Formats: sequence, C-alpha cells, structure tokens
Amino acid sequence: MARNYPHGTVSNVWLPGLARVCPVKKWSGIDLFSASMDVPGMKMLMLHVREFWFRTHTRNLETEQEREDEATVSGGAVLAWLHVEPHDVEDRATVVRKTIKNLKWHARKVEVDQVVLHSFAHLAEQRADPEVSKEILAEIGERLESVGYQVHHTPWGYFNEFKMHVEGPGIAKVFKSF
Repeated sequence: MARNYPHGTVSNVWLPGLARVCPVKKWSGIDLFSASMDVPGMKMLMLHVREFWFRTHTRNLETEQEREDEATVSGGAVLAWLHVEPHDVEDRATVVRKTIKNLKWHARKVEVDQVVLHSFAHLAEQRADPEVSKEILAEIGERLESVGYQVHHTPWGYFNEFKMHVEGPGIAKVFKSF
C-alpha cells in the first residue's frame, strides 16, 4: 500500500532476504532503493580480500582463445568487480580517472598494494561492447601499475570459479556508481 505525501510517495517494498516489508521512499516515480543501480555509468563493487582464488570455468566470448587459468592472490588486495556501460565509452577519460581514484582510495584505506580487476557485466542492465570494456579495464590496470600497484586480471571472456576471504569491517565492502 502506498501513501502519497507532498514530497513523494512511500510504498512498502519486499526486500529479498529480509523477512519483513520495508518502506521505501519514492520521489517522482524513482525508487531510491534501486536508484543508484539505474544511474548510467560505471558500476564498481570493491571488496577487501585477504585471499582470492579463481579458475576458468567456461568461455563465454567466442573471440577469446580456449585456456585454463588458475591463480591465487594472497597478502591482501582490493578485488574490483567492474561493469562498463555504453555511457562510459562516451566519457572514457573521466570514467578511467574516477575508477583509478576510487581504487587507490580504497587500497589506501585498507592498506594494500594489490588490485584484482574483474569484469562483471551483471551490475546493471546495459553493457558496453565487450572489446571496449576489455580495453578500459586494461588501461585502468596499466595506469595503476605505473603508480606502483600490483595488478591482477581475472581471465577475460570467461565465467570463473571463485573462492575469497572478504574482510569484516564495513570499509571492506564498497559500491560506487559514476
């Protein structure tokens, strides 16, 4: 049931994983709970991991060579799940700069010098062209390496298996959209 107020509408929304209905404010028809997911532009989930393991599972882009990779990143890292959208291609320089700024900020906060970049095209509905996304992630990695970070990339064009130990503090889990 929704209630209308001069400043907007409050409706009850079912939030998955919660055993109750929670009120969520809406202004001009915008659901503020999911509004950050609807903003066009790069989506980035940064996790402070103590350890991260991955292995290729299935190739999902035919343009990529068949390969079997497996690696473990130990000693602490920022694991970044990055989603590149079509809007990001138009303003590539700004998106790359903001991504690097946020990754460096998070790495400083959690006191690590390793970054793992993973393309995760499931943080929003619109996706940039895979080849352009690959170029953007490669540029981000190169620029981070040029300022002293050790950068790892998960295999491009593959579904992967993962094991990770994510640290507990709130700062260990940060989502950004720009």
